[in-house]
Parts: sequence; structure tokens; C-alpha cells
Amino acid sequence: MGFLGTSAPLQSDLSLIAQGIILVVLFYGVTMVKKKEYMKHAYMMLGSLILTLWNAFIVMVPKARSLVRMYRPYGLSLLVRIHMTFGVIVLLLGFYLIWVWRLDEPGPCFKQSGKMRKLAGLWMLEVLGGFVIYYLLYV
Repeated sequence: MGFLGTSAPLQSDLSLIAQGIILVVLFYGVTMVKKKEYMKHAYMMLGSLILTLWNAFIVMVPKARSLVRMYRPYGLSLLVRIHMTFGVIVLLLGFYLIWVWRLDEPGPCFKQSGKMRKLAGLWMLEVLGGFVIYYLLYV
């Protein structure tokens, strides 16, 4: 049993907290762009992307594999599959944008602003989907 008062295992509670941190950082990252603090924004997004990757491989992938095998492709299993698809897209697009940036001044990134906006929206949907899955499984 986890420490958030649900039937969730400890790793799922930690994953939920990590996703909450990521969501806060995503919103804060938007304010950094509006303040033209691009390097701070970039490093925050890099940290969030690494936390998302760690979270995915340590907690989400093993849990998702068991859920997808356990249920038919509708209901919770369908939601997990959509969440996984969004997660893979977020990671691929996120690392693509990091590759474009290459830890340099944000000049090349300005050409990618449309992709960044799409990534931000998809990432937020992915995180919110994770909250819903946690709720359906453990609350």
C-alpha cells in the first residue's frame, strides 16, 4: 500500500507525485517563455523530459504491459494504450527538440515553436491521462 492513502503500490504513488511535478514545471515553463527566459525554460523542459523518461521505464511500462495483457482493448485498457501512445510521442518529440537545441542558445528552437506548442498540449494530456488511470486503478 502506498503512502497517499490508496491501494496503490509505493512506486505508483511516487510516479503520481513525479507527474504532478512535471505538470507544474510544464505550466511554469510557459511562464518562462513569456518572460523571455529561454535558457531557464529549456533546462526545465530537459529536466521534465528526463523525469518523464525515468518514470515511464521504471513504473509505467511494467504496469502498462500487465494492464494491456489483462484487459480487452476497451475501457481501462484502451485508455492505457492511448496514454502509452501519447507518452511515446511526447518522448520522441521532446528528445527531437532537445537535439535541435543541443544545449546552445535557443536560436534554432524558435523555428520549432509550433512543435513545442503541440508537445506542450500533448504532454499535459498525457499527464492528465496518467492521473485518470491512477484514479481508476487505486481510488
